[in-house]
Amino acid sequence: MVMNALLNHDDLRRWRTCTRRFWLYRRGEPLASVDALADASADAPVVHGPAVEAALRASFPLADVIDAPTTPAEWNRAMRQTVDCLDSDRVAPEGWAILGACLTSEDRAQVRIDVLTCGERGLRLFKVRYATVGDDADVDAVALWTHVAARCGLRVQSVGLLLIDTDFIYPGHGCYAGLLREVDLAPVLGSRPVGAWLAAMQDCMRGPLPPASPGTHCTQSGGCEFVNDCQACASMLALQPDHPPTSLEVVGRELAAELRHEGHVTVLSVPLERLHNTRHRRAVRAILQDAPVLEPAVATLMQALATPRYYLRLDTIGFGVPLWAGTRPYQILPFQWTCDVQCVDGQLAHHGFLADEQGDPRRAFAHSLLQVLGSRGPIFAYNAGFERNRLRELAQHLDDLAPALEAVVERIVDLFQLARAHYYHPVMAGSWSFKSISRAVAPQVPVEFHHAQAVTARTAFALSFKRGLEVVTRQQLRAELQAHGLRETEVLRRMAALFDGAAGGQPV
Repeated sequence: MVMNALLNHDDLRRWRTCTRRFWLYRRGEPLASVDALADASADAPVVHGPAVEAALRASFPLADVIDAPTTPAEWNRAMRQTVDCLDSDRVAPEGWAILGACLTSEDRAQVRIDVLTCGERGLRLFKVRYATVGDDADVDAVALWTHVAARCGLRVQSVGLLLIDTDFIYPGHGCYAGLLREVDLAPVLGSRPVGAWLAAMQDCMRGPLPPASPGTHCTQSGGCEFVNDCQACASMLALQPDHPPTSLEVVGRELAAELRHEGHVTVLSVPLERLHNTRHRRAVRAILQDAPVLEPAVATLMQALATPRYYLRLDTIGFGVPLWAGTRPYQILPFQWTCDVQCVDGQLAHHGFLADEQGDPRRAFAHSLLQVLGSRGPIFAYNAGFERNRLRELAQHLDDLAPALEAVVERIVDLFQLARAHYYHPVMAGSWSFKSISRAVAPQVPVEFHHAQAVTARTAFALSFKRGLEVVTRQQLRAELQAHGLRETEVLRRMAALFDGAAGGQPV
């Protein structure tokens, strides 16, 4: 049970989204699921970047930092620290602030303010958001913080958000001053009656369980921790299509709506002559025979592609707080490539590159890749527009390597396009994602990322730069990144081998 009766901005966010969720959380009813939905902040290292703390300190180099409290005793200590900082007789120098100021008001609200700093006529209050825009929840939080600060007798001159300025170019050496831009929220706070909200929240806590209000908030942004125990919400979720292999959505949403209007429930009842698109007919044929369909014509296209053959996967990342000098916030940068090379004599070689913390990886990335790809032979990729765009971006950045990179782009063969035109497997359930196609052509090769601390390759790469991370953990993350790349290129090779053998006319 949540014992602390003080209300904070997380409570406000829950209450504003769903009063039932707020009530269940505050009352700690046994209804609550033990397993909440996935944390929406799981990718925070990717969104923010490993240098996030350095970025804020660069804006306020003389700041007093108050650690986040987790117990009542720590809260009391943090509030005393906040008062001591505010009551200091010293003249606040430029670059001073309190990061994490803790305050409690008499109407039982408790807040930890991201930034309190001095202005000419009072204090300036900011919520830090490592994003380019804020949202309503950010405005609500700032309104609550401002309310509590005023109730505590503080004179607040201005309030706002500190957001990422995408025009900022990181010069290196930890110089992040200028990364954060100020957005004034004073004009919109008047629409937030925080005092009335706090009273209503207290009444809600003392009252009966509020009715359910199912909607997108049940699952979006990490979802509700009680969604599986809320009967109304669970019923709503059960009605949402999960796109099984026989779903009408296999032929696209628009046509699925037409077929549903005609009385069809699944594609099993749809006559093939009703489908005018060849790809749709192929998919339904595969579903009806419960076996993949592979058109023999793809073998002719594949046999025209001589060896050596290259199977390429790229990984990219875009940090909100740039890690490498000369780069901008959220700039999409390649950090890893993996390439399997099938030589003329049939031998297979594995190659790869994984960036480190030493500097902008783009030149080393491009140079090492060009060395492996040589000047001839098809380069297979899946949904290859991604690889082509990244290589063209490298060409724009690296003038001396541009001709070679552009030549590589011309050699890329998109296995996605070949698959869409000639193949379908029922397990794909209408999806053409890399994960779906891998289940069809290489079911024994797991393409999900496997590490206890990371759910994606991007997260693992970002975490590998975390300060204080144990050397062994960093090595494990990098090893898993390399293994993940090899699994993905293996899927590409198996797909190409499948298409090579299509002339036999036997679906695999």
